Amino acid sequence: MSLVLNIAREDFLYALSSLQNVTGKPGAMPILANVLLRSENDALELTATDLEVGIRHTMPAEILSQGSITLPAKKLLEIVRESNSGHVHLEEIENNWVKIKADSSDYNLAGMASDEYPSFPAYEEQSLVELNSDDLRDLIEKTIFSIASDTESNFTLTGVLVEKEIKEDKKYLRMVSSDGHRLSLMKKEVQGDISLFHIDRTTIIPRKGVQEIKKFCEHFDTVFLGFEEKQAVLKGDHAVLIIRLMNGDFPDFRNLLQIINRDKFIEINRLVLLNAMRRMNLFTEDRFNVVKCHIENNEITLSSQSMDLGNAKEIHPVTYTGEPIKLGFNGKYFIETMQVMTCENVKLYISGKDRPCLIYSENEPHFISIIMPMEI
Repeated sequence: MSLVLNIAREDFLYALSSLQNVTGKPGAMPILANVLLRSENDALELTATDLEVGIRHTMPAEILSQGSITLPAKKLLEIVRESNSGHVHLEEIENNWVKIKADSSDYNLAGMASDEYPSFPAYEEQSLVELNSDDLRDLIEKTIFSIASDTESNFTLTGVLVEKEIKEDKKYLRMVSSDGHRLSLMKKEVQGDISLFHIDRTTIIPRKGVQEIKKFCEHFDTVFLGFEEKQAVLKGDHAVLIIRLMNGDFPDFRNLLQIINRDKFIEINRLVLLNAMRRMNLFTEDRFNVVKCHIENNEITLSSQSMDLGNAKEIHPVTYTGEPIKLGFNGKYFIETMQVMTCENVKLYISGKDRPCLIYSENEPHFISIIMPMEI
């Protein structure tokens, strides 16, 4: 049968917008640039996938004739977005063409047969655990910025490691990311039965999957999350997100945590440090963003220099009882860490010019950031 339907523009627009990140990318299968439309009783299913991430939205629609078809995702979004009509009418005609009517506008859009579209992965409904969306977003926001770029030679650093921790009556989810120059670790206490999660030391979500989880959570107060052997599943009231997990071992970060000396530290107001690093970053070389730090007599002197533009320098009071020390850091790393924290003061544990710096706050005890120093 040929698909014919009427659907509310706002519902259609919302679903199409959420699918765009997983369609339209160059690849060996042209049909992956399309979105699959399939009728399901009195509802319309929209499905998109790039074979790494798959998203399915279900929304109410007036189905006049059951059927399925795939249409170019980007062009369909543009048509619906520019429409002034409250409803959109779609009617499949011959040779996989679809007639679209929105108010006074008529369009004919070329599609492809739905039987060529990859099947949506099956998942175990009973293994999904209800979680607060804000908790999941917080885990991601505290770790996503230090995921390695796709050019990193260590492939497993281009994703986020997920771990579960169950201690007596407390259950935690932990996310860890690193690009080889810094490391971010965040854990969150959760209420669901996370013992159902199939999580081990190789459970790594790719960067794109992490981005899609974050975006998905913005639309729901609670979500249902599941981890299976090869995929992560996230489900909301009317949508499902499935992410293929990466293969490989994440580097052992626990040894790094153990070798950091916590006897000496600098304590400073977080916003003072954040804003000072932003100003220092105005005069750093783009590639390395080096900011020099000289700590002595309860003061920290920050300075940066650009061969082409000039230099900057600031002095701020700190709490510090150690020996005078000079260090160099990538200022951008400090900025990104300070931005995701909410505490008033932070402690910077520093034990030597060639030793990593650990950033910590007693008011945010489940978040840790580690930044490696640079030669100055």
